[in-house]
Amino acid sequence: MAVRQLIVVGFLANGFFAFATVATPLRAQEFEFPIEESEWLLQNLRPTGQPVVPIFEGWMTRSDGSYDLCFGYFNMNMDEVIDIPLGPDNFIEPAAFDGSQPTHFLEVPEREGRYYCVFTVNVPADFGRQRVIWTLRQDGRTFEVPGHTSIPGYEVRDFAHLSRDFMAPQLQFLEPEGPAVIGKRGGTAGISTIRVGSRLPLSVSVRHPDGDGLAAGLVWWGKYRGPPGDNVRFSRRVLRFSATEAPAGMSATTDVTFDEPGDYMVFVQARQGSFGDQCCWTNGYLNVRVTP
Repeated sequence: MAVRQLIVVGFLANGFFAFATVATPLRAQEFEFPIEESEWLLQNLRPTGQPVVPIFEGWMTRSDGSYDLCFGYFNMNMDEVIDIPLGPDNFIEPAAFDGSQPTHFLEVPEREGRYYCVFTVNVPADFGRQRVIWTLRQDGRTFEVPGHTSIPGYEVRDFAHLSRDFMAPQLQFLEPEGPAVIGKRGGTAGISTIRVGSRLPLSVSVRHPDGDGLAAGLVWWGKYRGPPGDNVRFSRRVLRFSATEAPAGMSATTDVTFDEPGDYMVFVQARQGSFGDQCCWTNGYLNVRVTP
């Protein structure tokens, strides 16, 4: 019988808390935090063999009154990349919200520890106390996290901040061409079509949304979805920049090749500042179809 581990994660002020309970029915979980059962221990990190834990970061209000629920993940493996295809082992409920989550979970990043708010789920203004549940199943264990809008302490800002140096940058795909977007909900470009083994150039522009210079930050690329395995290769995964290097914005470029045919999604994130208070980054997604 599978073991269910219910993960509740959030941010209050600038503090982070996370709790996992074992064999807790979802319907009984009313955001009580059983600290004595907490299994969220950094010493659980291992080179391989550990699970991927889904994370609920918080919720943001859109101008139309609807809400974006923000989700990230914590791959507790320092060296192992995990693939969990969409389906019975990687799904979101209600089913109307399923399909936006990643299937390729990268190893623990060098500095940040985990991957923050890699996708959002938009829910209506009258969502109330309902829940959006993201479930991951691995090796007989079930990890699930509820997204919600019912607790004020989980509200996070998307990109507006008190200092001009702490705003999400504007991100736009230049090659292939795509929309200019700001904030965690991001935007999607493509479909680009490429043959197996061929080089696909990728380029994005990164600018301050007010036209001012950027603060120090980075742009990184990764595989988000696609056929399982180590089959996507970037010529450059991470580009770091400083305020003096990007006074009026910058372009970030890389090349990507694919070893297997199929439908993929590539992820790019531009960030200035830190993840400490959910500020400040912009997500981008590119659909790629790879032919034999």
